[in-house]
Amino acid sequence: MQGIAALLVVAAMMLSGSAHSAELSADVFVTAKGKELFDAWIANPEGGFKVEPVEVASRGTFLSAVVLFQGCASDASGNCDAVVDITTFDPDGGVYGRIDGGELWQAKQGPGPGMTQLGVTFMGLMIEPKDPPGVYRVVAKATDRVSGLTVTTEASFSVK
Repeated sequence: MQGIAALLVVAAMMLSGSAHSAELSADVFVTAKGKELFDAWIANPEGGFKVEPVEVASRGTFLSAVVLFQGCASDASGNCDAVVDITTFDPDGGVYGRIDGGELWQAKQGPGPGMTQLGVTFMGLMIEPKDPPGVYRVVAKATDRVSGLTVTTEASFSVK
């Protein structure tokens, strides 16, 4: 694996909402302002946060690949059981970093209808001086283990 790709887990706050059955949707974003995003989310989990995607990444800057999702089916206890795989590909198509089976949202009540939740697992990335320039792709595959639904989402950023 080139560069640094680390699994970092943040305890995201839960949005209030009733148990429900919903279709899973997800979006992955790569941001250089992960700390600000997590701080804003913890301070106000029901809104007031902004994800600022990075288009061109600077070498040596810590990046966070985060997953925002809506809808997850409730199990018999009224909780979600959703996982996420996150894979980053370098400009040549090789795997730059991978997380398999990270917690998206588990053993907690899911977001209410129309509400967006920040997933628990995110990938930390840092492009090192030796890493190639070009477009890096981040692919997140979210799986709702209760409903069996899987969705895939992708983001990209470039390095000069």
